[in-house]
Amino acid sequence: MKRTVWALVMVLVFAGACSGLSFADGQRQLGEAVLGSLTVKDGAVVVNVASGGCTDTNSFKVHVVRSEGTEGGIPHYVLTFERVAADDCKALLLNGVDLVFDLEKDLGLSGQYTLSVANRVRPGKKPQQ
Repeated sequence: MKRTVWALVMVLVFAGACSGLSFADGQRQLGEAVLGSLTVKDGAVVVNVASGGCTDTNSFKVHVVRSEGTEGGIPHYVLTFERVAADDCKALLLNGVDLVFDLEKDLGLSGQYTLSVANRVRPGKKPQQ
């Protein structure tokens, strides 16, 4: 019985610790953004994020980290989109905004490589306002 109670307490403590993770799921929340969509096409990565009308690429910092263990000598990069500026504007943009980041010009990636994105993506759901 004591083991069962102890296990339950540990599960609750772990769940509480995990709930403290910071993901920006709205236009005013700073931190790692939850994306509405993600597309990599024509030398750019396009992300959809919540906006009140004042969100642009300057509202985000993109962390580019070279991953260990390249495949066949081709480097792999992990991108993380972090909202660094809150959007306090009040436009009603139910579908958020698409932000385009040029892989070479904006993120410094060129040549052959693979990439992945660390952010959570919530497809099919409109961003929170």
